[in-house]
Amino acid sequence: MKLSFEYKGTTINYNLMYKKTAAISININAQGQVSVTAPLGTSVETVRDKVKGNAPWIINELDEQHCKKNKNSLLDRYTYLGKTYKVEVIENKKTNKVTVKLVKGKFVIETYTDDQKELREALFIWYKDKVTAKIKERIKIYNKWFEHLPVEIITNNDKSILLQIKNNKLYVSLVVGMLPINIIDYVLVSILCNLNYPEKHKENIKKLKEILPKYQEDKEWLDKNKAHLVL
Repeated sequence: MKLSFEYKGTTINYNLMYKKTAAISININAQGQVSVTAPLGTSVETVRDKVKGNAPWIINELDEQHCKKNKNSLLDRYTYLGKTYKVEVIENKKTNKVTVKLVKGKFVIETYTDDQKELREALFIWYKDKVTAKIKERIKIYNKWFEHLPVEIITNNDKSILLQIKNNKLYVSLVVGMLPINIIDYVLVSILCNLNYPEKHKENIKKLKEILPKYQEDKEWLDKNKAHLVL
């Protein structure tokens, strides 16, 4: 049974099958096809709710597959601050540069070239500027809680480590720009706690809980979704 639904402007198509199984399972094959297996007698509405609950993972998994196929190709959608936006490319032969803007619910790339690698690099520059500005903004909100703060913010494209402090410099992955604000706050406050209370786990957790009482929920979200964050 072929079904679909809209999630934040993105259409997710999936094929529903019923079998003698204990729980609903979702799988994505190498071709990017989403299949859902549900126990016999499960309502279509129950299955749809389950799939919708996993929509962020599905979208990121499809993006990751697309990116692996051609890491220099521009994707047709990107996530910023927890929301996914489609990409519109506008040709402009009167300019000699590529500009990126987020307007009217979509990424608009104005370009003189169709070189996919150059378009992606322009998008990465956009993320770099936005991520740097957003981290500075959030540090201003939380700086009253800490004696020591990083002296410099450096962005990189490291997908394995979201934030890291070395020699009092804060290294931030561009992937951070994909996270919802509450998750950005969690990873930022966590790293600031580590900076101010190195090797003091109890003080570290106490301060984290004091600043973000619901940090455990954010931690669980990040543990579940981090591997699927792909730019």
